[in-house]
Amino acid sequence: MDYTNLLVNEAEDSQDAAPTNDPTIHQIPAATKSSQGRTKKFSSVEDILLVSAWLNVDMNPVQGVDQSQGTYWRRIYEYFHGNKTFESTRTEVSLMNRWSGTQHDVNIFCGCLSRIEDRNQRHQSGSKVDDKIANACALFKAEKDRKFNLMHCWNILKDKPKWMERRKEIATAKKTSNKKQKTMAISAPASVVPADAPAAPATAGDVGEPAGRPDGKKKKQKLWQRSIVEAVDYLMAKKKEADLEKGLKKEERCNKAFALQEERIKLDREKFEFERELEEDKIIALDLSKMTYKQQQYYEDRKNKILARRLNM
Repeated sequence: MDYTNLLVNEAEDSQDAAPTNDPTIHQIPAATKSSQGRTKKFSSVEDILLVSAWLNVDMNPVQGVDQSQGTYWRRIYEYFHGNKTFESTRTEVSLMNRWSGTQHDVNIFCGCLSRIEDRNQRHQSGSKVDDKIANACALFKAEKDRKFNLMHCWNILKDKPKWMERRKEIATAKKTSNKKQKTMAISAPASVVPADAPAAPATAGDVGEPAGRPDGKKKKQKLWQRSIVEAVDYLMAKKKEADLEKGLKKEERCNKAFALQEERIKLDREKFEFERELEEDKIIALDLSKMTYKQQQYYEDRKNKILARRLNM
């Protein structure tokens, strides 16, 4: 399936975003790197064509798996420039970096939307799709301190099997990385010993240990080593408390953002209803006797629909 002709209305130009660890965007040949400085931002039509190139090239059943990374991005580059209907001089490296940032932000937005949907299910909320998306945008801004400007890319990627599979790969890689970090953190205290700390007490079979070493020194050495371990444990516990407090503050900010967004949506609805009622009252009060026959029919039909809706409310 060719996604080149996908269209998005009223899409904003997107911001640069932080790159994501993607196995398909590493080790690009040095010859493809641009010597130019920072170029202008990608437009929405460039973003849409780049997403289409990623979908088409990556979905190729023959070359999509075994091709080298350099060949892969060369094919995306050729697809992009072979299907463009606008002026663009993007290099392979420029396209690679843009896709990296796009993938990063769209993946985070998908996570925000999933959390909104889970939250609505827990509270048995009947929020509309537009409200969920608006709340997800608010959550993204609360966490990243910037707006989500890649809605036109999300609209294309959200239902594509390849994108869903890529999100699973990113989540798996993130879990593996977090597991390694936790393992390193747990093993760190055992290896923390000051450079000037006395050597550990030797056992009976150790070579070079003086036979008449006083018992007092051994006791002091054990106490010293125990105090080092306790100090490290204390510091690790304090760090865990600080991380927990930071997480709670972040959640509090997110909840405030949710509340503000819901209040704004409620006010917008009330304003719309008020303005609609004013307009409908004017229609109901119209004097049809001075109008043409067609105008009388039109406004009579409008009046009947308004009255029918109000009576059924």
